[in-house]
Amino acid sequence: MRKLATSLSIIILLLTITLQVSPQSANAASSPSVAEQIQALTDAGVLKGYDDGSLRLDSSVTRGQFIAFLARALDLPPGDSGFKDVSTGSNLYAEIAAAKKARLLLGTLDGYALANDPVTRSDVAVMLDRAMQMKGNYTEKATLTYKDKAKIGQYAYESVQRMTHYGLIKGTEDNQFLPQKTATRGESARFIYRMMEMLNLFSSGKDPITPPKPADSSEVVIQVNDYQYIKVRMNTQGVPLTYDKRTTDVHIRSTDEHYYYHMGNASKPLGSLRVTLRKLDNGDVFAFTKFIHNGDNTYSASVIVPFQQSANYSLAKYESFGKVNQKHDDTFGVDKTSHPTGILSAKKDNTITNEMMIGKNYVSLHRQTNYANGEKSVLRELINELESYQVYTDTARNLVTTHVNMSVRGKSISENWVLLSDKRLFANDANRDDWFKRTIEQYASTNNWLTADGAYTKLPWSIEPGYQMGYGRSIGRLQGGIYLTAYNGNKERYYYDLVVNAIADLDVFSGGALTAKKNPIFPTEYTSTWLKNSYGTTAPYYDTRMNENAALFLKNVSESLAITELEGANIRYADYLIQQKQLGNTIPVTPSSYLISDYYGLGNQHTKTHASLNHALGEMRFLLETYKQTKKEEYLKTAREIKAGIENLHPGWIRSNGDLWYQVNADLSFAGSDYPHLTLMDLLLSQNAFAETGIPRSAIFDELIRTKTKYMIDNDVPIISSIVQLLREQGFGELINDKYKASTKKANIEERPKDALDLLAE
Repeated sequence: MRKLATSLSIIILLLTITLQVSPQSANAASSPSVAEQIQALTDAGVLKGYDDGSLRLDSSVTRGQFIAFLARALDLPPGDSGFKDVSTGSNLYAEIAAAKKARLLLGTLDGYALANDPVTRSDVAVMLDRAMQMKGNYTEKATLTYKDKAKIGQYAYESVQRMTHYGLIKGTEDNQFLPQKTATRGESARFIYRMMEMLNLFSSGKDPITPPKPADSSEVVIQVNDYQYIKVRMNTQGVPLTYDKRTTDVHIRSTDEHYYYHMGNASKPLGSLRVTLRKLDNGDVFAFTKFIHNGDNTYSASVIVPFQQSANYSLAKYESFGKVNQKHDDTFGVDKTSHPTGILSAKKDNTITNEMMIGKNYVSLHRQTNYANGEKSVLRELINELESYQVYTDTARNLVTTHVNMSVRGKSISENWVLLSDKRLFANDANRDDWFKRTIEQYASTNNWLTADGAYTKLPWSIEPGYQMGYGRSIGRLQGGIYLTAYNGNKERYYYDLVVNAIADLDVFSGGALTAKKNPIFPTEYTSTWLKNSYGTTAPYYDTRMNENAALFLKNVSESLAITELEGANIRYADYLIQQKQLGNTIPVTPSSYLISDYYGLGNQHTKTHASLNHALGEMRFLLETYKQTKKEEYLKTAREIKAGIENLHPGWIRSNGDLWYQVNADLSFAGSDYPHLTLMDLLLSQNAFAETGIPRSAIFDELIRTKTKYMIDNDVPIISSIVQLLREQGFGELINDKYKASTKKANIEERPKDALDLLAE
């Protein structure tokens, strides 16, 4: 069996090493996805580090070393003879003897392996080809187009054809094969990784399992895949779970399998259980458990996750990195949620066989207000966020079992989630720990209460029905922009899972319209009492900034993950903005300029609301981005009309104290206190958008930037680092130099002000 031969120092080192191979490989080597490949090889015992803890991925590889990689990857049985130049005392004797027996390494006619000679890319192709033929009929050939194909020796030519066809070997960016180039350790590692992926060798140590039958009527067993199942069990005696039905919903890059059960007597149930397996295209699975209990008693239940062929485990917990500061916010009150429990790593010896992110148990009440027009406002009142789990090991059976406990409270909804993977969720512990720390510090910006219906997050106090612990499905938070940015930074598997989950959440929220390519505008499903009192607008209604966030996420995820189904998803929102003039949902400023109202009520709710400066700036920039994407003049024209509307209201935007007004009303009067950072960020980013679109810089926008910045400096309002950098980049350094030190660092415009996520209330 393979044994792990790595250390923490090796894992951390992976992120700092650049592979000096072909141009194509060098570019890939800077990506943490290469680190993930290397980690998989070290976990499988294929790649071993040196005594000093290094991997030396840029060093040359010998024939003996490469054949050792292959022997370990294929888990070859021992050989009983060697070569003349490989003594029994050699570190590689066992692997080379095994390779000789398997005829992967033939050696010379006089019995030499030439194990210490450098291995060329031609040699690599031949050895890989022999390994592939051992495992199956991999005989298809590619027609070679490499510019230097004539330099490939006859002994290797067909092997290069086959290995090129199956994608194990690739050329350089300028289409060279470089047949006589010596392969490096890093390059060789990628060849081996591709072979193991194609042959499915990373999971070869697992045997398919047959799920057990439920122990009794209080337990259900659901198969996740060939190697995994889960149980949901009522721990309270006398509460059966009876199967009802199964349904399936297909999303983009994921599929939901819903399993429904009656809780209690099927003829007169106390409630229901729904278990949803959200299966992602990379093989990972979210398991969402939801109890709806209509009775009075409180019961106990557990989600039981057994990991086969695992003898031990480790648990990395969020709380090890600090405690969430659940401080009071003037708009949202106190958010009583925190973060998941952490990542459990099931292991065999030191090799990780599975990982599971453990979510907490959320107990809540469904709250709803019905309106005379037939519409409604819905949200949840959070009762408690609970954490209870046990992990059991059975070394005799090679079994690690996790029990995630749930409180099934009477007259309430109880939910839990876990994420299952047969690979590491983070390629290295350092990236995992950084995310845990960030989540602790920015818990109000990351989703933790995940459900199959979408993430629930804290809502402002000004909601109807009114509850201080009101939580809802906010469009600005269902979209996974924060996770996409993190994924683009280091390609971690966990971030990818959260991005795909966010796409599914938006699809569920739209009733499948996203997957159907209808590119929906997403309505807000809970009422803001501020909007209701001011304009009579109740749920559902369209919020322009929320939809801007969602549309940008869909555009960016389409580009980052090459999701063709989402191409153009953002254009629907741009078209929606253009339609507002025809609908009369604008505030005219001059005959040729206007602002779009922030909200648009559905049904017969068409009362014109205000237009806030930050919404207008966001809409204008969104239209400019769409113009750059499509080159359609209608988007540029509408953006210019909004720009002119903002400028023609100057200097009315400026309050007597130097701050800016938040909104302009239909009668062109101003009101509301501006956000500390959001509008200033929008103004600065708008000037950048003008430059990118060929529009002259706005002198009026510059005046608004100066006024807002001076107000913040004079009133000791801290300015976030990204805005400080943008101010310097755009020539406003003299306003802030006394308080903020100059830096050559470029502004990180992804560091958006936190209040950009929820703009429902003042």
